Amino acid sequence: MLRKKPVIAFVAALILAVLAGCGGNTGPSANAGGESGSTGAGAAKQDAKPPDLSNQKATITIFSGTTPDLFKSNYVDLLSKRFPNVTFEQVNTSKEVSLQQLVTTTNIDLIDEGITNMLDLMNLEVPLNLDPLVKKYQYDLGRLDPKIVESIRAYSKNKELVALPTAYQPFVLYYNKDIFDKFAVPYPKDGNTWDDLIELSKKVARTADGVQYRGLDPGLNINRMQTQLSLPYVDASGKSVVGSLAGWKKMYQTYQTIYSVPGNNPPGAKIGDGTTQFTKDKTLAMYPHLVSVALLQSGVNLGITTFPQFKDVPGVATGVFGESLVIPKTSKQQDLAFQIAAYYTSDEVQITLEKLGSLTPLYKNTNVQSKFLEGDPLAKAIDPAIPYKLKVADPYYVSEWDRDAQKLVKASLQDVITKHTDINTALREVNEKINGLVKASQSK
Repeated sequence: MLRKKPVIAFVAALILAVLAGCGGNTGPSANAGGESGSTGAGAAKQDAKPPDLSNQKATITIFSGTTPDLFKSNYVDLLSKRFPNVTFEQVNTSKEVSLQQLVTTTNIDLIDEGITNMLDLMNLEVPLNLDPLVKKYQYDLGRLDPKIVESIRAYSKNKELVALPTAYQPFVLYYNKDIFDKFAVPYPKDGNTWDDLIELSKKVARTADGVQYRGLDPGLNINRMQTQLSLPYVDASGKSVVGSLAGWKKMYQTYQTIYSVPGNNPPGAKIGDGTTQFTKDKTLAMYPHLVSVALLQSGVNLGITTFPQFKDVPGVATGVFGESLVIPKTSKQQDLAFQIAAYYTSDEVQITLEKLGSLTPLYKNTNVQSKFLEGDPLAKAIDPAIPYKLKVADPYYVSEWDRDAQKLVKASLQDVITKHTDINTALREVNEKINGLVKASQSK
């Protein structure tokens, strides 16, 4: 994880970038031509077609944690079709070099970052506000799922667009058909709620032939349910709301109820251990998880249906999980970088990515959405419409303390599950701990 406080060199680099921006243009465009603009009598009209930079000769450096082979297939091969004169170079972190250090020493033009990891970059004041470039290049934000755009803006105190989403990672419910068949229990259906699945889990959380089968796991991390209920950890003043918002108590109660089903809480069970039990041990009947090619390749006799909902929040899945492209404030080729990021969200690129196993952030674009794993035998395991059936949850207030607060809540929930701590007591105690970490941070 990145350190929260930027180093002096990084701050200096940003100051230089801001000063440079105040003295001239912000860089290039999404539809096109030269990097510089003009003012005065010869200036182009506001509604003039923006310049197209696709034939510009340049080197664009992209931070990406993928392997060199994936970087070539997912970036170089796709982008070179539109930008034939651009050389794309990959940089990555290592045990010795952090992203923070890379940004201060390397001219990075684009950062491939998970949307839920945006907080790290925001704490380092890395992302450029893309709204001026969106306007300059007439980029149509309406093509993107509005909830995804809202969620990205939520990471900015001024609600700026700090990234363009390039992939969406929706969640579904996986179930092991063999376990349901073994106990002659009907499969889960589309539209099931958490309560429905808890009741269903009672029928398959059983012991047979000396093997204990679990019925339902709540997911790999608590942020699945937390984002589904749009629960903030603190308010705008930095005060914890975990102990006061009713949604948090509902979440604790749901976890408690899942693990209270006989057989759902075997000795040593921990939050996040469901993947192993579902894919390797094959003793877990139902597992809510993001759409994953690796899981499709797991060898489990899979069934896939919609992510469980809450009865009072129907039709809503988790909050936004996915990938995005960020332009650092320190990039010297911001316009070209924006055009590249914009092209990455085009139907042409998104169709190719869907076929490779990525899901699109494009809004209600069934032409793209239907291409998931097209031509791949794995596609038989999933109806490509299922991941898009539910809406993305509303964004919530995001703060710089969320990551540490999440760890405290997870530990608190674990105590409710294994030590049977009273929920009201657990909420009160974790509320105090979150307030303590905020206070300690503010006093530094």
